[in-house]
Amino acid sequence: MEEKTSDFEEQEDIEEQNTSIVKFEDMSLEETQVAEQLYNSAGLDPVVDAGLKDYDKRIQVENKLINKVLGPRGSDIRGYGEAVAKRVALAIYDQLNRQYGGKVGDLRSYIMSLEEDRDRANIRYDELMGRVIGILGDEYKSLRTDSNAFMEKLTTLIGEDKEAAKIDQKALAESLADIDGLRAQIQAADEEKKQLKEGYEAQLAEQKKEHNSELEKLQAQITRLETKIERLEAEKSALNQKHSEELKELKAQISSLDTKTGKLDAEKTALTADLKALREDHKQLVMAISKLVSSVPGEEMGKKMGEELYSFILKDSKVPDMVIEGVGKFIDFKKYLGEAVERGAREVTKRMEETLKTIPGDKK
Repeated sequence: MEEKTSDFEEQEDIEEQNTSIVKFEDMSLEETQVAEQLYNSAGLDPVVDAGLKDYDKRIQVENKLINKVLGPRGSDIRGYGEAVAKRVALAIYDQLNRQYGGKVGDLRSYIMSLEEDRDRANIRYDELMGRVIGILGDEYKSLRTDSNAFMEKLTTLIGEDKEAAKIDQKALAESLADIDGLRAQIQAADEEKKQLKEGYEAQLAEQKKEHNSELEKLQAQITRLETKIERLEAEKSALNQKHSEELKELKAQISSLDTKTGKLDAEKTALTADLKALREDHKQLVMAISKLVSSVPGEEMGKKMGEELYSFILKDSKVPDMVIEGVGKFIDFKKYLGEAVERGAREVTKRMEETLKTIPGDKK
């Protein structure tokens, strides 16, 4: 017994290590009901039986005496196999339901409604059979094919000893009539069951056809979406590459501009220093010009230049000197020429001072 238990526990440990399916006991009530429904609807009993046959071949080396005394382990293993089959069926159902957006659940609900109709028909059939068995008792198996044979047997028994048999002929006739009626009802129920089965199978086939058509449409949509995703991924990759190249080019331009800006800043600093020095020189030059203006001997220059200009006029003019000298008695050419030179010198120095005082680019 310990060897049997240890082997079973070891098998459970191996199954738990090799699968990610949760324990059957951890399922909710709804999941348990769905698993039972899927197990029965899919007809997984033959699958479990086939697995048990394979398992029986593996345990033939066990002690025959233990099997004889304690009994085979088929019941335990069968329960384990059923639990595994139910859990796998539920996992596949959940995966399909998620993959196809819950439409499998709608199909399951429709199938369940059809199976409920089938179960009601079976219950009705079983009720009729129960009434037959209740009336006939143990004789039903041997006499269910033909009520006439049953009548002949009863007649033989009654003919041998009517008093010992104590059989009510009227009640027996009524029972046999009920049997014939029940048999007709059973045949009608069987025919109805057959028709219902054919109708359900046709409906299931139509539902499967619609389901397969829907699956094909969904698969086509998935294929189109996958193609679109691949195209978008390619566009995204191209845009990323283009963006990377543009970013690299912009970084190079920014680096070049930073270098030029640095050079311009250095040149600006040098020019600022030069400008400051030039302003200082200009300031000193303006001061020197101001002093020069005040120190220019205008009157002296006027007298000297007046005489020189008068001599130049006499020398260069075509008018006879005597005429000029005669006019000079009325007009003092030397005086007016000297004053002109003096005013010209003052005007020149004034404009020079104004020009030098104004620095290009300064704003007052």
